[in-house]
Amino acid sequence: MKKSLLFLFALLMGTGLFAQECTDLFFSEYVEGSGNNKAFEIYNPTEDAIDLSVYSIKRYSNGSPVSTDELPLSGTIQPNSVVVVTNGQTDSVWVSGGGYWSLPIDSALYNKGGLHCSGLYPTPMYFNGNDAMTLEKVTGDIVDIFGKTGTDPGSNGWNDLPPDYVAGDEYWTSWTKDQTLIRKPTVKDGVKENPVTFMVNMEWDSIAKNDFDSLGFHRCDCGSLGINTNSFQHSVVMYPNPSTSNVVTISASERIEYITVVNQLGQIVYSQDFETGKKLVKIKSDFLTKGVYIVTARFVDSSVYVDKLIVR
Repeated sequence: MKKSLLFLFALLMGTGLFAQECTDLFFSEYVEGSGNNKAFEIYNPTEDAIDLSVYSIKRYSNGSPVSTDELPLSGTIQPNSVVVVTNGQTDSVWVSGGGYWSLPIDSALYNKGGLHCSGLYPTPMYFNGNDAMTLEKVTGDIVDIFGKTGTDPGSNGWNDLPPDYVAGDEYWTSWTKDQTLIRKPTVKDGVKENPVTFMVNMEWDSIAKNDFDSLGFHRCDCGSLGINTNSFQHSVVMYPNPSTSNVVTISASERIEYITVVNQLGQIVYSQDFETGKKLVKIKSDFLTKGVYIVTARFVDSSVYVDKLIVR
């Protein structure tokens, strides 16, 4: 009887913990590039539209235990969708106190933004790789933390090397300075409590500096780019992703009967029917130029898989 009660308690606790996933916004992409190429992508993993006006982004600069600046958000974020927040400085500005020109954000990155800061320092969107960043509600509740507040990792930020996971003088090991990071699809919830150690590689994948082609879409196990997968249960791997060539392979546990590839303009650049279905499909074409694509595969049981393909 005692064992049964303990099992029931554990089951209820596990259910409660699971229920917390996919219930609130979190950071899904981080851009810390040259000049003022700074951006955060925020993902809505829920099935409901969320009012952004009850959220803000805060910066905890250089190890500060309290926030040093805040950017209130606005608008609405749709279910299983993202909003991109960028630095808003679009012109070069002379910084008399430092004796240098503050360079503007790349127009390509700015144009990906749905929200922007004022472009007047200070705001959180002037963050560097050693600043902790949070997504918070107006109530003060933290829904996600990037980095670790109250800890200065040095000018080069955090890396993936134990035991302390800070780059120190070894700038070439940094993950948070001069990098673009994408949240892993398995992450379904934000970090709500300040971590003992910020191990960036546990929840983030790193791509090149000033690479922001993947902004605007996020693949998460909570949902797929705003498209329901119709009770999708199959195992699927699309590789390489990101790709640096014009060949991409899709391997699945169920037979695929139809595939489409759509570019960022919404144009279908590839489509193929397979009469009897195939479990291994190789897409090879010169249309796979640099950019972001949405790949949709329909299976013989009518289930649908949707994923983002990045070509660099």
